[in-house]
Amino acid sequence: ILPILFSIFHARQPTPRAVDPAMAAAEMHPLVEDEDEEVQNQPAKRKWWDPATYDWGKLLSYRTTKVVRIRDSQLGTIYWCMVTSIIMYSIIFVFNMEGRHTEQATGTGTASAKFRGKGFSGDKVYDTADLRFPVVEPSGAFIMTRRIMVKSQRLGNCVDWDSPVKCPCKGNSTCRNGFCQRRGWCPSLGDYNTKSLDVPDGADQEVILGLEDSVLNIASSISFPSIGNTLFVTGDTPDSTNLLKDIRLGDLLALTSTSMEEVQKRGALISIALLWRCDVAYSRYCEPNTLVKRLDNGQGFVQKRAKIRRDENGEEVRDATYDFGVRVLVDCSGVGRRVSMPLIVVQIGSCISLLRVAMFFTDFLMLVLYPITDRRLAYKQCKITETQDYSDLQERLNLIKDQGEREVRSAKQGKNRQSQQRGRSYGSRLVP
Repeated sequence: ILPILFSIFHARQPTPRAVDPAMAAAEMHPLVEDEDEEVQNQPAKRKWWDPATYDWGKLLSYRTTKVVRIRDSQLGTIYWCMVTSIIMYSIIFVFNMEGRHTEQATGTGTASAKFRGKGFSGDKVYDTADLRFPVVEPSGAFIMTRRIMVKSQRLGNCVDWDSPVKCPCKGNSTCRNGFCQRRGWCPSLGDYNTKSLDVPDGADQEVILGLEDSVLNIASSISFPSIGNTLFVTGDTPDSTNLLKDIRLGDLLALTSTSMEEVQKRGALISIALLWRCDVAYSRYCEPNTLVKRLDNGQGFVQKRAKIRRDENGEEVRDATYDFGVRVLVDCSGVGRRVSMPLIVVQIGSCISLLRVAMFFTDFLMLVLYPITDRRLAYKQCKITETQDYSDLQERLNLIKDQGEREVRSAKQGKNRQSQQRGRSYGSRLVP
C-alpha cells in the first residue's frame, strides 16, 4: 500500500493538509483485516520431529484379506482332503524322510580290514603274509586264490603277451605264429596268455584251497566335524551286532550270491559300502547300513608283480607272478544331521504356503468346472466383485485439479484487484 500511496503522491504533487488520524485508521482497518485473515488461514509449518506432523493411523495400518466362506459339502470335502494331503506330505516326506528341518553335513569315515587264515596248495601252506598283498592296506584287502609264476626270465626276443602285435612286423621284429617278437623279458607272462585257465608255457600254477574259512575283521567309524565332535564306531550301540566283524570269506561272497569255487581261478572284486545316517545332536550311537556287491561282472581281479635278482652266474633275471584273488574295497560315507530351529520355521512357512494350493484348486473347480450352472454363477458373484470402468479416472482427476488451481488463481487475482482499488480510493481521499 505504501508504494502505491508514494507513487500517487509524487504524481499529483498535492498540497499538504491536515489528516484526521481516526478517519485514516477507520479506512485502513478493512485492508489490514484482509491481510491478517490470509496469514491466519495459512497452516503453520511443523518440524519433522513433531509427532503431530504424521498420520500415525495411516502409517501403522496393515492389510488383511477378506474371506468368503462357501458352504458346499462337495467343495469342502475336496478342499480339506487336499489340506490333509499337504500336511501329511510335510510331516512324512519333508520332516521324517528328507529331514529338511535339520542341518546336514557329509562325514569323514575311516575303515580298516584285518585278515587271518591259511590256505593250502599241495604240500605248501600259505599264511597271512603269503596270501595278502600288501599286508597293510587302508580301506580294503586282497586275498590271493591262485598264482601263476614264471621264474628266471631273461632279456631276449619273444612275443610280449602284455601287448601282443600281430604280423606283419615293423623294425627289427620277427614274425612267429602270427605275432611279432620283440625284445623283452622271456618267456613272457601277460594278460593275453593268462586269460584261459590253461597254464602258459614255462609257468607254474598254484591254486590255494581252504580260503572259505579264513576270516575278515572290518572296523569302521565316522565323524561330522562341521556340526559336532562325536565319533561313531560300528558296533558301539548296545545290543547291536557288527555284520562285518570276524566274517568268513565264504559268507562274505555269499552276500553277493557268489561261491568260493566261482572266484577260485579268476578272483573277484567285492565292494562293501557303509552308509551312515546319524543324528549328531541327540544320540551318541549310530550304526551304518551295509551294502555288499560284486563289481567285476565275472572278469575277476589280478595283480602282477615282478622281482629282479641275479642268478648263480651273476646274470640279471626276473621272477614274474600273476596273483588272482578276492579284492575287497571298503567305502565309509554318510550324512550327519542336527535339528535347526531356523530351518523348522522355514519348512513350516513352506507348508503354510502350500496350503494355498488347495484353495486355488478348489476355486478353479468352483468357478470353472462346477457341474451345476446356477450354483457356479452364484458362487462367482460371491467370489468376484466387478467395479466400474475407471480407466479415465486419472484424466478426470487431472482436470479437476487444474480447474481448482485456476479457481484459486482467480480468487487471488480478485483479492489483489480489490486491494488496489481500496488503495486508490484511500489515496484519492488523502488528496485535497
